[in-house]
Amino acid sequence: MQKTFLKKWKYRAGDFFADILLTLTITLFRRLTPQSKVVASKIMGRIASSLSKKYKDRALSNLSIAFGEEKDDEEIQRIIKDVFYHLAMTGFETIYGMAHPWESLQSIKIEGKEHLDAALSRGNGVIAVGAHLGSFTLLGPRLGMEGYKVNIIIDMVTFPKVWNRINQLEREFGETPFPSTPVSSSIRKSLSCLRRNEVLYIIADQQQRRGGIAVPFFGRMAYTPPGPAIFSLKTGAPVLPMFVLRESGLGRTLVIGKPIDMERTFDERKDIETLTAKLTNVIEDTVRHYPGQWAWLNRRWKMPRHERFEKTHKEGPNKNLPQTP
Repeated sequence: MQKTFLKKWKYRAGDFFADILLTLTITLFRRLTPQSKVVASKIMGRIASSLSKKYKDRALSNLSIAFGEEKDDEEIQRIIKDVFYHLAMTGFETIYGMAHPWESLQSIKIEGKEHLDAALSRGNGVIAVGAHLGSFTLLGPRLGMEGYKVNIIIDMVTFPKVWNRINQLEREFGETPFPSTPVSSSIRKSLSCLRRNEVLYIIADQQQRRGGIAVPFFGRMAYTPPGPAIFSLKTGAPVLPMFVLRESGLGRTLVIGKPIDMERTFDERKDIETLTAKLTNVIEDTVRHYPGQWAWLNRRWKMPRHERFEKTHKEGPNKNLPQTP
């Protein structure tokens, strides 16, 4: 009981001070140029890299799994440096966008808009599948600025004061965020926005312990959220990959891909696996081209607890001991 109380108090205190820090940072950025984001991200990225040994080691482990046979140690270390820079840039970019919303969003170019328009013309809505890659937090507001109705599922449990301020700005640009919990409400809202022929933006690149589907990702099985595939098969909404990629300097481009092909069979489970594998493959290809812009800190290939238990139970507790004939 006491532990739960202390945990809640810690989150409330963190939310209070984070809100104050956000206010001060927004005030500061209103007086600075866009180049200040780059300077601040380089400094913060170096500090975070030097202090976060746990996450630096995790990034090294993940990159070694993905590129161990393709890239040498020097190149992997360079990518890790880029990872912390881009993670810091995501935060400062969001704050700068709150200080200069129109300027920040209008500078993002859009490629492949015709794919989105064609998909929406079918009348079943569109599922935009993204990743924690590049300027992913600005995708919804940028599309909203173009007049599209965008909905996004996010986790708003921690730091509600900060999230409320960010969400307020997103709503001003046509993006509607809603919490992932309770699950029944989240599913209902997702289906409703697709029926209204709107865009449902889902970030589907992290490990999902419960309900995830094992599909290949960089040559190893990774438990992946099946939500985009389930919603697509249930509503007929096409799945379009979308990423806001950073270029040299301050350039950014929102790249909208073609709908992911899907041929339905009589095996629904298999169809969900196939579509999830296809969209995960698109994410992998994009990460391969922009490895420094992806957050390599997630334990992407960790096996869910129930799978570890089943594997251990099947192999037996003494699997390494010689067996009696």
